[in-house]
Amino acid sequence: MSAWTPNRSRNLIIKNMEIRAAHKSELEQVVELSCLAFDSDDHERYWQYVQGDSSYRPSQTRVVVVNDRVVSTLRVWERRMWVGESLVTMGGIGGVCTHPHYRGVGYASALMRDTIGYLKTTGYDIGALFTIIPDEFYGRLGWISLPLRSSIVTCSSSIAAEIPPGWQITDFNAERDLDAVAKLYDIANEQQSGAIARTRAYWDMAPSRIRCILPTVVARRVEENCASELGGYLNYRLGGKVAEVLEVGYMPDNSEATLDVLVSHLFQTHNVEKVSCTFSSMLSSQHPFVRRVVQKCNGTLTWVEGTPMMFYAVNLPVFLRRLVVGWESRIADAKETFPRIAVKLPALNDQQAVLRHNADGTLQIVPEDADAVDFGMDLSEADFWKLLFGEIGWEQISSDAAVPAEISAFLAVLFPKRDVIYWRPDRY
Repeated sequence: MSAWTPNRSRNLIIKNMEIRAAHKSELEQVVELSCLAFDSDDHERYWQYVQGDSSYRPSQTRVVVVNDRVVSTLRVWERRMWVGESLVTMGGIGGVCTHPHYRGVGYASALMRDTIGYLKTTGYDIGALFTIIPDEFYGRLGWISLPLRSSIVTCSSSIAAEIPPGWQITDFNAERDLDAVAKLYDIANEQQSGAIARTRAYWDMAPSRIRCILPTVVARRVEENCASELGGYLNYRLGGKVAEVLEVGYMPDNSEATLDVLVSHLFQTHNVEKVSCTFSSMLSSQHPFVRRVVQKCNGTLTWVEGTPMMFYAVNLPVFLRRLVVGWESRIADAKETFPRIAVKLPALNDQQAVLRHNADGTLQIVPEDADAVDFGMDLSEADFWKLLFGEIGWEQISSDAAVPAEISAFLAVLFPKRDVIYWRPDRY
């Protein structure tokens, strides 16, 4: 692409701006721009994001075009995400960049605003992104930042770790192991708030492989005269005496034994002195794998603030309706019964809705209800997102709420505190 020197007024440049899906003939410009903006010479990587992704649609590459030149671009990644006990459709925003000669004019902001419109018309429930720049840029556009933290365990004693009898650790082999690993992931992460639902094709896509989705080792239970059974897997990479753990998976019904095997392997095979768990957690509590590492090496745990994850409620009423089935299940399982209740939920992105509980135990999301009571507190948008995911539960904040006791009990059933995990290989 030829060099360009800005010599027009801001108003004229904006007037000539066109925001739309990229044409096939423009994808080469998109790849070139991405490499330039992110200081990369790996053109093949950016081509594989398009050509190696079976879920890709041309409309997912959004561009700003000025005088037939792509000056700003981003990619929408379609994903299904667990929010509490329910799956929602997420539009992941990645690769946002503008040509250096065109920065400061407002192209990226205009592109992000236009992309919200695209997400709405295409049927996404929420938008999500990770940012390597200060989150104020996206915050001005209505995106809400939630901190993600990783944990680092520094070992304080030597470890005599042995693989427990009845187990075998082997290097991951895609031909032999991938189908079983994919099934195990589905079982382990069903209703895991924050996790991405992975189709079988997702494991084979080039973008997934580029982001190191495949495990490093698998753990099998081995019994005499019986076929070995996959019990868990560990995805990690080594740097000297440091092991960076990207993901861990295990069958829920045998978690303690599997975790012991995986942690023992890490210390026995690699003699690591520090374990960095870079799968992201919104929680202050420890993941069971982290707890087991701390116990095994008598380690010191520290938390590290990572790249924040930001959210946008594309269509709040539809998004909340996705959560209704899970909420109704919680009400059915509760020991209490509740009368007709209508609660005005906090606003997200200038949208508000009323949650109505009918006498027959069903729930509705409606625009308004004359009998609706206020949520009872001035909850920030960030805290409402945390409540929906389960990072905080209603019982943690209910003391500040001015609502009747029966409504508080109702909200406590709907909004329990739960683990929230986003696995590192699912970033985009």
